[in-house]
Amino acid sequence: MKIFIGAIVIASLALVSCKENTQVNLVSGKVFENCAQPLASTEIALKSNVGGSFSAPIILGSGITAPDGTLNFTYELEEEDLGTGSLLLIKSSGFEVLLDNVELNQDVDLTLYRNDLSTVKVQLAGTRTFSLTDTLYYSTARIMDVYQKVQPVNGIIDSLTISSSNPNADNQQEVLYYGVGLLDFRLAEVGATIDDSTYNKLQIVLNGCGTETVVNLIIN
Repeated sequence: MKIFIGAIVIASLALVSCKENTQVNLVSGKVFENCAQPLASTEIALKSNVGGSFSAPIILGSGITAPDGTLNFTYELEEEDLGTGSLLLIKSSGFEVLLDNVELNQDVDLTLYRNDLSTVKVQLAGTRTFSLTDTLYYSTARIMDVYQKVQPVNGIIDSLTISSSNPNADNQQEVLYYGVGLLDFRLAEVGATIDDSTYNKLQIVLNGCGTETVVNLIIN
């Protein structure tokens, strides 16, 4: 009987020790379809990345967003586990990465956007005076839309909405290219795909929903 009781005590101590080494972490926040519309009834999961304490990616936990996009779920790790993870939007045929490089084993409270849209104001400057036959064309390297202004004048000539290629990440680089007349514009379009070309293109920075970037086109 004493041996049996001793075994129970040892097992209980082992369980207590295990629990003491386990940390419960909270993932919370809100998820949006775009900059304004909440994303409801959608599963969001946290996947560990290879590195730190993880030799292979695993799903650590997940939760379903509420009607207003609110997200709350917990996951457990040993206190000494280190590394980063990715927050995934789970679909019927795969997943989308909403955010990379989430520090593991700590609580996070996040606002996430499935379509992270930046506002870019196009401002024209320079000494050139445009005639009635002059058309300024412009676009960015990641979108198919071509914008144009006939006989533009200096000042803010347009406001563009551009989706980030890496949602929920700051300082995303984008290229805006332009030309006066279609021939000049097509030359700039080719140059936009060449890293060391500087012909009629500008680097702009996108920071997602709620941010605005002003890009200056100086044409002399």
